[in-house]
Amino acid sequence: MTLRTTALAAMLAAITVPAQAGDFTSLLIGTGPGPDGIWGNGNDTNAIGPGLDGVLGTADDTTVKVSGANSQAGDKLYLKTLSITPNNGDANVPLSINYAATEWRTAAAGGTVPRGDTVATGTLNLIDFHVTTGITLGTEVIGDVYDFVFRDSRDNALVFGSRFILGQGAGYSDDAELNFMYRYGFVEGDTVFDVQAAWLFNSDFDLRMYNASRSDTRSLTGVPTLDLNAVSMQADVNLSEGNPYSGLYLLKTDATDYKWMDNALGYFQAGEEGQALLYGSTGGFAPTMAPVPEPSTYALMLAGIGLIGMAARRRMNT
Repeated sequence: MTLRTTALAAMLAAITVPAQAGDFTSLLIGTGPGPDGIWGNGNDTNAIGPGLDGVLGTADDTTVKVSGANSQAGDKLYLKTLSITPNNGDANVPLSINYAATEWRTAAAGGTVPRGDTVATGTLNLIDFHVTTGITLGTEVIGDVYDFVFRDSRDNALVFGSRFILGQGAGYSDDAELNFMYRYGFVEGDTVFDVQAAWLFNSDFDLRMYNASRSDTRSLTGVPTLDLNAVSMQADVNLSEGNPYSGLYLLKTDATDYKWMDNALGYFQAGEEGQALLYGSTGGFAPTMAPVPEPSTYALMLAGIGLIGMAARRRMNT
């Protein structure tokens, strides 16, 4: 595990309380860098444990794996789609998505309203998107990847979305299986970005997100090893098995901006039915912090405002 200093104090408070509904759910619930704000030393907190060696901050640390459920009403990762405004040029590109967060707990587990009831609403407004056609797995062309950046009206946060669509193009193989999909780039310098996961059911072709974790895991079982730079999202997107061939998976961050990054998206066939173990990746969007203007920039800006004011006063005087 790479040692990083968390620059955002707000993250420490945000990751201690789980979501109270089927909603964007933190992948570091009960986990944090401890009072000193530094990941990888003895006062780290971890919701699972320090791994086999008993030492926090080493490579075998385990992390939180947040799991959903077969029932949407009981799935903490599920966001209910209320309406979609599609892009006229490509129906796979939503210009906006109105959604509802829903209660997933029973009363015995602390639920305050019946399971499935709406507890909050919001709109994901599209900022940017990119389509990569003809992604490959091994020697086969298997599908297309849609990568999105949204802004959530509830809290103005950036939300990264990915949709892998298998076997729908001419000449595309229809027997690939994606057990894991990944997004990378959640560590930038000394900043560790917070991540909250969710998924949307927009059509019968969309598969739910089974679980998500701050990891780069390739294993279908066990507890994943902590990797702050990565998020893995497990599913079973597989056209040949009769499963849905796509899924829209969302990651909300506390980043203030986004950038293009090579190999930002990954995908893995884990050999669940004896297939070859195959990994692929492609470019995509990644979180970043908006640059802070240098003091000299502020000075020039103020000087410019002053000149504009002087010119305006001269016009008034004449």
